[in-house]
Amino acid sequence: MTGEGRRVARVVEAVAAVTTAAALLAVGLPRIADATWTQIGTVLGSVPLPWFVLLAAVWLAGLWLHTIVLVAALPGLSHRRAFFLNITGSSVSNVVPLGGALGTVVNWSSCRRWGFTTTAFVRWAMVTNIWDVLGRLVVPAVALGWFALEGRGESDVLLSAGLGSVAAFLVVVAVTVVLLGTDVGARRLGATADRVLVRLHRSPGGQEARALEMRGAIIELVRHAWPRLTAGKLLYATAQACLLWLCLAAVGTPPAASVVFAAFAVERVLSLAVITPGATGFVEIGMTAYLVRMGADPAAAAAGVLLYRFFVIGMEVPVGGSLLLSWTLHQMARRHTTPGPPVSEGPISTGSSARVR
Repeated sequence: MTGEGRRVARVVEAVAAVTTAAALLAVGLPRIADATWTQIGTVLGSVPLPWFVLLAAVWLAGLWLHTIVLVAALPGLSHRRAFFLNITGSSVSNVVPLGGALGTVVNWSSCRRWGFTTTAFVRWAMVTNIWDVLGRLVVPAVALGWFALEGRGESDVLLSAGLGSVAAFLVVVAVTVVLLGTDVGARRLGATADRVLVRLHRSPGGQEARALEMRGAIIELVRHAWPRLTAGKLLYATAQACLLWLCLAAVGTPPAASVVFAAFAVERVLSLAVITPGATGFVEIGMTAYLVRMGADPAAAAAGVLLYRFFVIGMEVPVGGSLLLSWTLHQMARRHTTPGPPVSEGPISTGSSARVR
């Protein structure tokens, strides 16, 4: 396929993904909730302004807590710059389907400008993504355990999500152990990369040796940083679960905390589906269907879920996009006035530094 053909294909994919998300929200959400858009809109319109201020504060606090993970994975990165990477990368990722790759490129560009090496960035991205996936898969299992402690009979949806996430968690852990536990996984990964480069008519460039080097760097990082990585993910997940509870409280009487957390678990699993930007449509329908099945008011459940998604997905686009535009314009101005190499913000190890997602 030619370059022009690939561009056309990407445009078609983006349009199809956005259309799918819009159709799921416009048609699927009211049917699943058994409530009209008028009813849902009425509930949303009744939320007082102070609630929006509180929700925005909790949302921003959660993003700041997540910088603990990003800073731990990239020595020398400040919390301020970690916040910038988080929200600007997410703003790009949430706009287009499969936008994670584009968001990673945006993060890489920022890190390179700050003086971090590509090796450090790659390690950061791998480690943070591994912790992100593992964190998302653990939540449903925790929800199942919470239900068991309360003596609730878990629903088929939660049971399926919980068992499926546990199985996926074990698979991810097993693959990670194979790749990092011995040289075999890294060698095979590097050899595969070499073969792919040969088929693309490019020089292999010793990817096997690079994979072995990266494996050692990741192991060294995880050995020292895993407590902060784990604590940061736990705090971030807690903040987001609290945000969901507050969103449901803002539109009416929220369900029991365990039910809200279970709905959050459903969101964690469904958000892994990147068919639409930010998994929009799939997540809203899944969360609303679960809440309604557990006895929540249909219109209030749909309104609360939409309010929650407005912050965790919708707000990241304008806020992150504005910060990215401002930073880009600032860098362009600096390039014209003070040309020279980028200045690092702190001591950075080039041999075994970390990378971001």
